[in-house]
Amino acid sequence: MLKEERLNKNFLDEFQDYDFSKIKENKIFLVGSMRFKDYFVKIESILQINYKKLVEICSVDGLLNKERFSVEEWDKLQEVALRKLHDQDAILVLDVNKYIGINQKKKLNIFK
Repeated sequence: MLKEERLNKNFLDEFQDYDFSKIKENKIFLVGSMRFKDYFVKIESILQINYKKLVEICSVDGLLNKERFSVEEWDKLQEVALRKLHDQDAILVLDVNKYIGINQKKKLNIFK
């Protein structure tokens, strides 16, 4: 049975400094360090529920279980992520604590 609203005031207060309404594009790809997977989950919900955006990430399993993949499997997930990027209207970089990892820099460099 469903409980109270997920996106309640306490949930949204953490993101009060961000104006997601400025994002006009419909298909959004989230990029950032897997260290901050909680942000991915929360921002995905905000964008989908409050703004009706189509949100993509590299891999849910990769986001939640990166340490369980072999190097070869992880590389394949990153290749798929690059393919997904080309089908997006915008990229939202989750720059938590000014940290952007190596894989994320590679993804961003393809658009320079």
